[in-house]
Amino acid sequence: MADGSRRWLRISSRLLCFVPFLLTTSLNGVNAAPEMGLWTITVRNTSRPLLLRKAMYKETDVQLRVASFGCPEEVMFSIQWFLKYYPCHNEYNNIEEMYEKTPLSRGESLDPNPLGTGQYIQHRYRELSCRSDMHIFPMLNKSKAEPKTVRPAQVESELQDGSFTSSSAEAGSYRAKDHVISTTWRDGPYLLVVHINSSKQDVNWNLTFSVMMKGTHGYLSVTEWPLMIFYMVMCMVYILYALLWFVWASCYWKDLLRIQFWIAGVIFLGMIEKAVFCAEYQNTNNVGSASQGLLIFAELISALKRTLARLLVIIVSLGYGIVKPRLGTVMHRVVGLGVLYFAFAAIEGVLRITGGRDNGPALVTYVILAVFDSSAIWFISF
Repeated sequence: MADGSRRWLRISSRLLCFVPFLLTTSLNGVNAAPEMGLWTITVRNTSRPLLLRKAMYKETDVQLRVASFGCPEEVMFSIQWFLKYYPCHNEYNNIEEMYEKTPLSRGESLDPNPLGTGQYIQHRYRELSCRSDMHIFPMLNKSKAEPKTVRPAQVESELQDGSFTSSSAEAGSYRAKDHVISTTWRDGPYLLVVHINSSKQDVNWNLTFSVMMKGTHGYLSVTEWPLMIFYMVMCMVYILYALLWFVWASCYWKDLLRIQFWIAGVIFLGMIEKAVFCAEYQNTNNVGSASQGLLIFAELISALKRTLARLLVIIVSLGYGIVKPRLGTVMHRVVGLGVLYFAFAAIEGVLRITGGRDNGPALVTYVILAVFDSSAIWFISF
Protein backbone atom coordinates (compact mmCIF):
# COMPACT_ATOMS: atom_id res chain seq x y z
CA MET A 1 0.00 0.00 0.00
CA ALA A 2 1.34 3.43 -0.98
CA ASP A 3 2.43 5.90 1.68
CA GLY A 4 -0.28 8.35 0.61
CA SER A 5 -2.94 5.68 0.88
CA ARG A 6 -1.75 4.66 4.35
CA ARG A 7 -1.69 8.23 5.55
CA TRP A 8 -5.18 8.80 4.15
CA LEU A 9 -6.39 5.62 5.84
CA ARG A 10 -4.96 6.78 9.18
CA ILE A 11 -6.76 10.13 8.77
CA SER A 12 -9.98 8.33 7.90
CA SER A 13 -9.70 6.00 10.88
CA ARG A 14 -9.11 8.89 13.28
CA LEU A 15 -12.01 10.86 11.86
CA LEU A 16 -14.17 7.76 12.01
CA CYS A 17 -13.60 7.60 15.76
CA PHE A 18 -15.41 10.92 16.09
CA VAL A 19 -18.46 9.75 14.15
CA PRO A 20 -20.18 7.98 17.10
CA PHE A 21 -19.62 11.09 19.22
CA LEU A 22 -21.35 13.23 16.61
CA LEU A 23 -24.18 10.75 16.34
CA THR A 24 -24.99 10.27 20.02
CA THR A 25 -26.30 13.83 20.16
CA SER A 26 -29.19 12.84 17.94
CA LEU A 27 -30.09 9.88 20.16
CA ASN A 28 -31.10 12.11 23.07
CA GLY A 29 -31.64 15.36 21.22
CA VAL A 30 -35.40 14.99 21.00
CA ASN A 31 -37.30 13.44 23.90
CA ALA A 32 -40.64 13.69 22.12
CA ALA A 33 -42.48 15.90 19.67
CA PRO A 34 -42.00 19.62 20.37
CA GLU A 35 -44.46 21.12 22.83
CA MET A 36 -47.44 22.70 21.16
CA GLY A 37 -48.15 26.39 21.40
CA LEU A 38 -51.57 26.40 19.75
CA TRP A 39 -54.56 24.27 20.79
CA THR A 40 -58.12 23.97 19.53
CA ILE A 41 -60.20 22.06 22.09
CA THR A 42 -63.94 21.45 22.17
CA VAL A 43 -65.52 21.45 25.63
CA ARG A 44 -68.93 19.89 26.25
CA ASN A 45 -71.21 19.71 29.24
CA THR A 46 -69.54 16.46 30.34
CA SER A 47 -65.92 17.57 29.82
CA ARG A 48 -63.40 18.04 32.60
CA PRO A 49 -61.38 21.27 32.99
CA LEU A 50 -58.71 22.00 30.41
CA LEU A 51 -55.17 21.21 31.57
CA LEU A 52 -52.45 22.61 29.31
CA ARG A 53 -48.73 22.44 30.09
CA LYS A 54 -45.91 24.37 28.48
CA ALA A 55 -42.46 25.60 29.47
CA MET A 56 -42.40 29.26 28.44
CA TYR A 57 -40.15 32.25 28.36
CA LYS A 58 -40.87 35.35 30.36
CA GLU A 59 -43.34 37.79 28.74
CA THR A 60 -45.10 35.05 26.76
CA ASP A 61 -48.71 35.98 25.97
CA VAL A 62 -51.41 33.46 26.86
CA GLN A 63 -54.47 33.95 24.67
CA LEU A 64 -57.82 32.29 25.34
CA ARG A 65 -60.89 32.74 23.18
CA VAL A 66 -64.02 30.87 22.21
CA ALA A 67 -63.62 30.26 18.48
CA SER A 68 -67.03 28.64 17.99
CA PHE A 69 -69.96 27.57 20.13
CA GLY A 70 -73.19 25.68 20.02
CA CYS A 71 -76.02 26.45 22.45
CA PRO A 72 -79.47 25.04 21.58
CA GLU A 73 -80.97 27.37 24.18
CA GLU A 74 -79.71 30.20 26.33
CA VAL A 75 -77.02 29.04 28.77
CA MET A 76 -75.08 31.12 31.27
CA PHE A 77 -71.39 30.28 31.60
CA SER A 78 -68.94 31.07 34.38
CA ILE A 79 -65.38 30.74 33.05
CA GLN A 80 -62.41 30.62 35.41
CA TRP A 81 -58.75 30.15 34.55
CA PHE A 82 -55.67 29.42 36.61
CA LEU A 83 -52.05 29.92 35.52
CA LYS A 84 -49.27 28.55 37.74
CA TYR A 85 -45.49 28.62 37.52
CA TYR A 86 -43.70 25.52 38.85
CA PRO A 87 -40.16 26.00 40.21
CA CYS A 88 -39.76 22.22 40.51
CA HIS A 89 -40.07 20.36 37.23
CA ASN A 90 -40.88 17.05 38.96
CA GLU A 91 -44.19 18.46 40.22
CA TYR A 92 -44.94 19.58 36.69
CA ASN A 93 -44.50 16.19 34.99
CA ASN A 94 -47.48 14.28 36.43
CA ILE A 95 -50.07 17.06 36.49
CA GLU A 96 -52.87 15.11 34.78
CA GLU A 97 -52.47 12.11 37.08
CA MET A 98 -52.33 14.32 40.16
CA TYR A 99 -55.46 16.20 39.11
CA GLU A 100 -57.41 12.95 38.89
CA LYS A 101 -56.20 11.64 42.28
CA THR A 102 -56.60 14.76 44.44
CA PRO A 103 -60.21 15.97 44.09
CA LEU A 104 -60.78 16.07 47.87
CA SER A 105 -57.60 17.91 48.84
CA ARG A 106 -58.06 20.28 45.92
CA GLY A 107 -61.58 21.30 46.90
CA GLU A 108 -62.80 24.24 44.82
CA SER A 109 -59.29 25.24 43.88
CA LEU A 110 -58.08 24.68 40.33
CA ASP A 111 -54.56 23.93 41.54
CA PRO A 112 -53.79 20.17 41.26
CA ASN A 113 -51.41 20.56 44.21
CA PRO A 114 -52.55 23.45 46.42
CA LEU A 115 -49.88 22.70 49.01
CA GLY A 116 -47.05 22.70 46.48
CA THR A 117 -44.68 25.57 45.88
CA GLY A 118 -45.16 27.94 42.97
CA GLN A 119 -46.63 31.22 41.86
CA TYR A 120 -50.00 31.61 40.21
CA ILE A 121 -52.51 34.01 38.75
CA GLN A 122 -56.21 33.21 38.60
CA HIS A 123 -59.31 35.00 37.43
CA ARG A 124 -63.04 34.33 37.32
CA TYR A 125 -65.12 36.14 34.71
CA ARG A 126 -68.63 37.33 35.22
CA GLU A 127 -71.37 35.09 33.83
CA LEU A 128 -71.51 35.10 30.04
CA SER A 129 -74.61 34.33 28.03
CA CYS A 130 -74.58 31.92 25.08
CA ARG A 131 -77.54 31.77 22.69
CA SER A 132 -78.17 30.22 19.33
CA ASP A 133 -78.71 33.62 17.67
CA MET A 134 -75.28 34.93 18.75
CA HIS A 135 -72.56 35.37 16.14
CA ILE A 136 -69.55 36.17 18.33
CA PHE A 137 -68.77 34.98 21.83
CA PRO A 138 -67.72 37.78 24.23
CA MET A 139 -64.00 38.43 24.51
CA LEU A 140 -62.57 37.02 27.75
CA ASN A 141 -59.98 39.67 28.54
CA LYS A 142 -62.34 42.65 28.82
CA SER A 143 -62.96 44.24 32.18
CA LYS A 144 -64.99 47.22 33.40
CA ALA A 145 -62.29 48.18 35.88
CA GLU A 146 -59.97 51.12 35.34
CA PRO A 147 -56.73 50.33 33.46
CA LYS A 148 -53.69 49.83 35.61
CA THR A 149 -50.16 48.84 34.61
CA VAL A 150 -48.40 46.25 36.76
CA ARG A 151 -44.61 46.29 36.79
CA PRO A 152 -42.86 42.89 36.58
CA ALA A 153 -41.24 43.45 39.98
CA GLN A 154 -44.62 44.20 41.52
CA VAL A 155 -46.14 41.14 39.97
CA GLU A 156 -43.39 38.92 41.33
CA SER A 157 -43.66 40.39 44.83
CA GLU A 158 -47.41 39.97 44.88
CA LEU A 159 -47.12 36.40 43.66
CA GLN A 160 -44.82 35.34 46.47
CA ASP A 161 -47.71 34.68 48.84
CA GLY A 162 -49.83 33.09 46.10
CA SER A 163 -52.70 35.52 46.57
CA PHE A 164 -52.60 37.60 43.42
CA THR A 165 -55.82 37.60 41.41
CA SER A 166 -56.02 39.24 37.99
CA SER A 167 -58.55 42.01 37.64
CA SER A 168 -58.13 45.59 36.53
CA ALA A 169 -54.34 45.31 36.59
CA GLU A 170 -54.31 42.56 34.02
CA ALA A 171 -56.93 44.20 31.87
CA GLY A 172 -54.94 47.42 31.83
CA SER A 173 -51.69 45.69 30.94
CA TYR A 174 -53.15 43.87 27.93
CA ARG A 175 -55.87 46.23 26.86
CA ALA A 176 -54.35 46.57 23.39
CA LYS A 177 -54.06 42.81 22.81
CA ASP A 178 -57.24 40.94 22.01
CA HIS A 179 -57.96 37.70 23.86
CA VAL A 180 -54.76 37.88 25.95
CA ILE A 181 -55.75 36.74 29.42
CA SER A 182 -52.30 36.77 31.01
CA THR A 183 -48.57 36.86 30.44
CA THR A 184 -45.78 34.85 32.00
CA TRP A 185 -43.55 36.52 34.55
CA ARG A 186 -40.63 34.04 34.68
CA ASP A 187 -38.88 31.49 32.49
CA GLY A 188 -39.98 27.96 33.32
CA PRO A 189 -42.83 25.41 33.21
CA TYR A 190 -46.42 26.63 33.48
CA LEU A 191 -49.81 25.00 33.86
CA LEU A 192 -52.99 26.58 32.52
CA VAL A 193 -56.29 25.28 33.90
CA VAL A 194 -59.57 26.49 32.40
CA HIS A 195 -62.79 25.57 34.21
CA ILE A 196 -66.26 26.13 32.74
CA ASN A 197 -69.46 26.07 34.78
CA SER A 198 -72.84 26.23 33.07
CA SER A 199 -76.24 27.06 34.45
CA LYS A 200 -77.85 24.13 32.62
CA GLN A 201 -75.97 20.85 32.81
CA ASP A 202 -78.65 18.91 30.92
CA VAL A 203 -78.31 21.02 27.76
CA ASN A 204 -75.97 19.61 25.09
CA TRP A 205 -73.86 22.74 24.64
CA ASN A 206 -70.31 22.89 23.32
CA LEU A 207 -67.60 25.54 23.30
CA THR A 208 -64.52 25.32 21.07
CA PHE A 209 -61.61 27.07 22.77
CA SER A 210 -58.57 28.35 20.94
CA VAL A 211 -55.56 28.62 23.27
CA MET A 212 -52.36 30.23 22.08
CA MET A 213 -49.08 30.64 23.99
CA LYS A 214 -46.66 32.74 21.97
CA GLY A 215 -43.71 34.85 23.06
CA THR A 216 -41.22 37.07 21.35
CA HIS A 217 -39.29 33.97 20.18
CA GLY A 218 -42.39 32.33 18.72
CA TYR A 219 -44.29 29.23 19.80
CA LEU A 220 -41.30 27.13 20.90
CA SER A 221 -40.93 26.42 24.59
CA VAL A 222 -38.05 27.56 26.74
CA THR A 223 -36.58 24.04 26.65
CA GLU A 224 -36.85 23.59 22.88
CA TRP A 225 -35.69 26.94 21.53
CA PRO A 226 -32.02 25.98 22.30
CA LEU A 227 -32.59 22.70 20.44
CA MET A 228 -33.46 24.58 17.25
CA ILE A 229 -30.24 26.58 17.59
CA PHE A 230 -28.34 23.35 18.29
CA TYR A 231 -29.62 21.64 15.14
CA MET A 232 -28.88 24.73 13.10
CA VAL A 233 -25.29 24.83 14.34
CA MET A 234 -24.86 21.07 13.88
CA CYS A 235 -26.15 21.33 10.31
CA MET A 236 -23.46 23.92 9.60
CA VAL A 237 -20.85 21.70 11.28
CA TYR A 238 -21.84 18.76 9.07
CA ILE A 239 -21.68 20.98 5.97
CA LEU A 240 -18.17 22.08 6.94
CA TYR A 241 -17.26 18.48 7.73
CA ALA A 242 -18.53 17.38 4.28
CA LEU A 243 -16.52 20.11 2.53
CA LEU A 244 -13.34 19.09 4.33
CA TRP A 245 -13.97 15.45 3.54
CA PHE A 246 -14.55 16.28 -0.12
CA VAL A 247 -11.30 18.27 -0.27
CA TRP A 248 -9.29 15.47 1.33
CA ALA A 249 -10.92 12.88 -0.89
CA SER A 250 -10.07 14.96 -3.95
CA CYS A 251 -6.42 15.12 -2.89
CA TYR A 252 -6.20 11.31 -2.57
CA TRP A 253 -8.78 10.25 -5.13
CA LYS A 254 -6.47 7.55 -6.54
CA ASP A 255 -6.10 5.82 -3.18
CA LEU A 256 -9.72 5.91 -1.96
CA LEU A 257 -11.13 2.79 -0.33
CA ARG A 258 -14.73 1.68 -0.40
CA ILE A 259 -15.17 2.31 3.31
CA GLN A 260 -14.28 5.97 2.81
CA PHE A 261 -17.27 6.40 0.51
CA TRP A 262 -19.47 4.95 3.27
CA ILE A 263 -18.01 7.47 5.70
CA ALA A 264 -19.02 10.20 3.26
CA GLY A 265 -22.51 8.70 3.29
CA VAL A 266 -22.65 8.98 7.09
CA ILE A 267 -21.68 12.64 6.86
CA PHE A 268 -24.35 13.25 4.23
CA LEU A 269 -27.04 11.52 6.29
CA GLY A 270 -26.03 13.56 9.34
CA MET A 271 -26.34 16.77 7.36
CA ILE A 272 -29.81 15.78 6.13
CA GLU A 273 -30.91 14.73 9.63
CA LYS A 274 -29.91 18.00 11.29
CA ALA A 275 -31.46 20.02 8.48
CA VAL A 276 -34.79 18.19 8.79
CA PHE A 277 -34.89 18.58 12.58
CA CYS A 278 -34.00 22.26 12.30
CA ALA A 279 -36.76 22.74 9.71
CA GLU A 280 -39.28 20.97 11.92
CA TYR A 281 -38.46 23.09 14.97
CA GLN A 282 -38.61 26.22 12.86
CA ASN A 283 -42.00 25.14 11.51
CA THR A 284 -43.27 24.46 15.04
CA ASN A 285 -42.02 27.86 16.13
CA ASN A 286 -43.97 29.52 13.30
CA VAL A 287 -47.27 27.62 13.32
CA GLY A 288 -47.51 26.35 16.91
CA SER A 289 -47.75 22.60 16.27
CA ALA A 290 -45.39 19.90 15.09
CA SER A 291 -45.65 17.78 11.96
CA GLN A 292 -45.39 14.15 13.01
CA GLY A 293 -44.60 13.03 9.46
CA LEU A 294 -41.54 15.27 9.26
CA LEU A 295 -40.38 14.23 12.74
CA ILE A 296 -40.74 10.52 11.90
CA PHE A 297 -38.80 11.05 8.66
CA ALA A 298 -36.01 12.76 10.62
CA GLU A 299 -35.97 9.90 13.15
CA LEU A 300 -35.66 7.31 10.36
CA ILE A 301 -32.77 9.24 8.82
CA SER A 302 -31.17 9.45 12.25
CA ALA A 303 -31.61 5.70 12.81
CA LEU A 304 -30.06 4.93 9.42
CA LYS A 305 -27.12 7.24 10.09
CA ARG A 306 -26.42 5.80 13.55
CA THR A 307 -26.67 2.26 12.18
CA LEU A 308 -24.23 2.93 9.35
CA ALA A 309 -21.78 4.66 11.69
CA ARG A 310 -21.75 1.75 14.14
CA LEU A 311 -21.29 -0.78 11.35
CA LEU A 312 -18.32 1.16 10.02
CA VAL A 313 -16.72 1.24 13.46
CA ILE A 314 -17.25 -2.52 13.84
CA ILE A 315 -15.83 -3.51 10.44
CA VAL A 316 -12.82 -1.24 10.89
CA SER A 317 -12.19 -2.83 14.30
CA LEU A 318 -12.31 -6.23 12.56
CA GLY A 319 -9.43 -5.14 10.32
CA TYR A 320 -11.28 -4.41 7.09
CA GLY A 321 -9.19 -2.15 4.86
CA ILE A 322 -6.14 -2.42 7.13
CA VAL A 323 -5.12 -6.08 7.45
CA LYS A 324 -8.05 -7.73 5.63
CA PRO A 325 -9.13 -6.94 2.08
CA ARG A 326 -12.56 -8.45 2.81
CA LEU A 327 -14.45 -9.87 5.77
CA GLY A 328 -15.99 -12.91 4.08
CA THR A 329 -18.75 -14.64 6.02
CA VAL A 330 -18.34 -12.25 8.96
CA MET A 331 -19.80 -9.52 6.78
CA HIS A 332 -23.19 -11.23 6.80
CA ARG A 333 -23.24 -11.18 10.61
CA VAL A 334 -22.31 -7.51 10.65
CA VAL A 335 -25.08 -6.72 8.18
CA GLY A 336 -27.52 -8.74 10.29
CA LEU A 337 -26.55 -6.74 13.37
CA GLY A 338 -27.03 -3.55 11.38
CA VAL A 339 -30.52 -4.54 10.27
CA LEU A 340 -31.43 -5.45 13.85
CA TYR A 341 -30.08 -2.17 15.22
CA PHE A 342 -31.84 -0.11 12.55
CA ALA A 343 -35.15 -1.83 13.31
CA PHE A 344 -34.94 -1.10 17.03
CA ALA A 345 -33.64 2.44 16.46
CA ALA A 346 -36.48 3.20 14.05
CA ILE A 347 -39.09 1.73 16.41
CA GLU A 348 -37.68 3.67 19.36
CA GLY A 349 -37.71 6.94 17.42
CA VAL A 350 -41.26 6.50 16.13
CA LEU A 351 -42.59 5.48 19.55
CA ARG A 352 -40.87 8.45 21.18
CA ILE A 353 -42.50 10.84 18.70
CA THR A 354 -45.98 9.32 18.66
CA GLY A 355 -46.18 8.20 22.29
CA GLY A 356 -45.07 11.40 23.98
CA ARG A 357 -43.13 11.55 27.23
CA ASP A 358 -42.90 8.74 29.80
CA ASN A 359 -43.44 6.15 27.07
CA GLY A 360 -42.89 2.59 28.31
CA PRO A 361 -42.35 0.80 24.94
CA ALA A 362 -39.94 3.52 23.80
CA LEU A 363 -38.00 3.09 27.05
CA VAL A 364 -37.70 -0.68 26.43
CA THR A 365 -36.31 -0.17 22.93
CA TYR A 366 -33.98 2.52 24.27
CA VAL A 367 -32.58 0.03 26.80
CA ILE A 368 -32.07 -2.53 24.01
CA LEU A 369 -30.15 0.05 21.98
CA ALA A 370 -28.02 0.91 25.01
CA VAL A 371 -27.18 -2.78 25.51
CA PHE A 372 -26.28 -3.05 21.83
CA ASP A 373 -23.97 -0.02 22.04
CA SER A 374 -22.33 -1.36 25.21
CA SER A 375 -21.76 -4.74 23.55
CA ALA A 376 -20.28 -3.08 20.47
CA ILE A 377 -17.89 -1.01 22.60
CA TRP A 378 -16.87 -4.11 24.60
CA PHE A 379 -16.29 -6.03 21.35
CA ILE A 380 -14.16 -3.22 19.89
CA SER A 381 -12.13 -2.89 23.10
CA PHE A 382 -11.26 -6.56 23.20
